[in-house]
Amino acid sequence: MIGRLLVCTAGAFLSIGLLVPAVPRYLTGPLGQQAGMVGVSLAVTAAAGVLARPLAGRVADRLGRRAALCAGALLLSGTSLALLAAGELPLFLVLRGVAGVGEALAYVGLATLAGDHRRPGAAINHFSVVVNAGLLTGPVIAETLYATWGFAAVWATAAAAALGSAAVGLTLPKTVGSAAESAGSGSATGRARLYHPSALRPGIAYLASVWGCTAVSAFLPLHLDGDSGNLHFLVYGGVLIAIRLAGHRRLATTAPARLAVASLLLTGAGTLLLATWPSPAGTWCAIALIGAGQGLGLPAFLRMAVHDVPAEERGSAVATTTAFFDVGFLSAALSLGVLADRFGLAAGFAVAGVVSAAGALLFMPVRKGAPP
Repeated sequence: MIGRLLVCTAGAFLSIGLLVPAVPRYLTGPLGQQAGMVGVSLAVTAAAGVLARPLAGRVADRLGRRAALCAGALLLSGTSLALLAAGELPLFLVLRGVAGVGEALAYVGLATLAGDHRRPGAAINHFSVVVNAGLLTGPVIAETLYATWGFAAVWATAAAAALGSAAVGLTLPKTVGSAAESAGSGSATGRARLYHPSALRPGIAYLASVWGCTAVSAFLPLHLDGDSGNLHFLVYGGVLIAIRLAGHRRLATTAPARLAVASLLLTGAGTLLLATWPSPAGTWCAIALIGAGQGLGLPAFLRMAVHDVPAEERGSAVATTTAFFDVGFLSAALSLGVLADRFGLAAGFAVAGVVSAAGALLFMPVRKGAPP
């Protein structure tokens, strides 16, 4: 099953990655909008994703993981294909909102399937590698498609990738680890949570981590004085994936709380380095530290979210944890933008670094001698 799961993941997140450079270019090109509308579009997608996470968790727990991932992939495919006819801004924004719902459903279904695996640590790590690989390769492919055939080729390819994900998803077991399967053994509670309390701590830690990576993804080009930062982003992604590939055994077996602390401290240190060492060498060191921190983070947060959680509640746990990504991205982008405008980029990087590093306090012992 793990092979088909990873193929589904690759298709879904390649589809999402293809739109990363194309959406801003389309907004400021054919739709004739200002750069500020790019932020509005991102906010619409993220907000729809946050609101849809509880629904996605409920679908995964009540109807099965396959239902959630296939519904999400079909929404991604349909909204990408509909962009061929989206010549007006309102329709475009509606489609981006629906795509946010699709992303939430697909992500929760796929991540929960990984958590259901008999070796969840390894499965979650493999899943996270494929997620990042899709998001990193998608923009490169999109730029090639756009340069050769235009926007239509990007939209059609994104739709085909997501449709392929849904097709492979149909071959997965219907109710792996879901409430329906658990009901057969008499262990299901008959209900699915909208928000899961066991996921709050890893979710808040994920939010803190996202502040550091958002500072890089949103503001690094400005820090580089107009350079696009493509090589820096390539190194960042390379370090992240290398950490997960080279350390896959450690990531699957080391206590997730320890990995989370290391992730948050590395991310915080790297972001603070951007504020305190504004030079080419400092930037490269910062990128490497943040990439390493992000490489450790997601597998740890997802493992904590599903640890000791009944099968019929894992979808809700994953949905709750990953909702904090969207909340973190929105809050960081807006807050750091205001800080950068008023006090300069260094202030924004410093605050983001402090928030990320402070997340490690969530895993400190509450009393002397208490286990972390």
